[in-house]
Amino acid sequence: MPDRSLREEELLVRVGWIVKIRWLFLAVLAVTIVTGRYAFEIRFPVGKVLLVWAVIFLYNVGFSLYYRFRKSGSEPDLTVSRIETYLQIGLDLLALTFLIHFTGGGENPFIYFYLFHAILASMLLPRAEVWLLGFVSYCMFLSVVALEYLEVVPHYPLEGLFTHTRHWNLPFLLVASLGLLITLVITIYLSCSIVNSLRLREKNLVLTRNMLEKKSGELAEANAKLVERQKQLVQAEKLASMGQLVSGIAHEINNPIQFIQGNMQILREAIRDILPVLDEKEEKDRGLKIARLPYPFFREQVQVLLKDMADGAVRIGNIVRDLKTFARRDEGRLDEKVDVNRVVEAATRLVHNKIKRYRLEQSLEEGLPALKGSLIQLEQVVVNTLINAAEAVEDRPDACIRIATRMGNAGRQVCLSVSDNGPGMSDEVKDRLFDPFFTTKQRIGGTGLGMSITYGIIKEHGGSIEVDTLPGQGTTFHYILPVARSAS
Repeated sequence: MPDRSLREEELLVRVGWIVKIRWLFLAVLAVTIVTGRYAFEIRFPVGKVLLVWAVIFLYNVGFSLYYRFRKSGSEPDLTVSRIETYLQIGLDLLALTFLIHFTGGGENPFIYFYLFHAILASMLLPRAEVWLLGFVSYCMFLSVVALEYLEVVPHYPLEGLFTHTRHWNLPFLLVASLGLLITLVITIYLSCSIVNSLRLREKNLVLTRNMLEKKSGELAEANAKLVERQKQLVQAEKLASMGQLVSGIAHEINNPIQFIQGNMQILREAIRDILPVLDEKEEKDRGLKIARLPYPFFREQVQVLLKDMADGAVRIGNIVRDLKTFARRDEGRLDEKVDVNRVVEAATRLVHNKIKRYRLEQSLEEGLPALKGSLIQLEQVVVNTLINAAEAVEDRPDACIRIATRMGNAGRQVCLSVSDNGPGMSDEVKDRLFDPFFTTKQRIGGTGLGMSITYGIIKEHGGSIEVDTLPGQGTTFHYILPVARSAS
């Protein structure tokens, strides 16, 4: 339903009241006719009065059926309701004028029934229209008085109630007319003022209620967000604790790895010294086996096995070193000399298990100048972005992640780009991408902090972020860092 004023809402809802009030009026009128005619023996044209009563009854039945039918129909229209109100009040004023004419004209003590319709109109219609209806009512009364006075229409006295008829007494008629006018004006003024005052209070109450409902909704929404943020903060705290745990585990692994690397060198030297002896033995014993393997095969493969073991130990050592670097406490200092290419290599080793299923393409420009900043923070930027890229392409058979570094802006900037061929992002997601706690991965434990932290790190390094994305066409993050910082 469109916005309407309270008066219009009242008109739509309460226009049907007039029908109910009219049924009461008809009952009271019937009792008055019977009582006045037969109990008090007041003589008046009962047949004509009953005819007016019957006409009121008939059109009230019509309105009653109409409103009952309309309840099951479409929503009431404001213009139609206004026409209905004018029609009903107009018919009532006309019927009341005929009743007054048939029951004494200006002598009828019930001429003040005109006031009732003025009060009713003030509840449903604007003030100007109420005054118009009041003017029409008064003109109807004056027309009856004038026509009877001029004997254009017959006068029907209330015989038995008044001894003498006064429809020709001009002073009496002037006093009666002036009294009705004054009463009508005062009634319309007071009723409109009271109704407007009540309506203003009702409007303020409605506005207050709407404001409270809005605030209640906002509080409920804020509470839901706080609950969600609390869960995400708990998850973030778990990740922070995990980082400390990883740092400790990496430290514990580092010592055995150093032992293995040292021992592997001794083993390689020992095998190199032992092989000539085994060669001589194999010349004498052609069926020689070492570790259940024929000696020629063993001799060929043992060097490969030792090399693979040594390479594996070096790789584990590099991962442990990267984990220790990544997990160590960041003091927030931006005074390290950082090689962006080395940052990319370390970050890819850290997330190797996450991205190993996908095709990884690297294009790292050599000779990039070292930046002044935080190695840990920039490494975290690359790790966060690679993890997001891996999660974006995880369902694609042709999944591909690209990493590139290059000089930009005539050597004054270094640009690091991370691309994926995932589903891309909508404008709504892109606009909120760097908002704290905003995540599209709540079901898989996303905290919504990764890109927010990334944004803060790049800004602290004096850089900027550009995001190229379209739904269905993948996403590319460009991290642009100023080389000028290295000279400051």
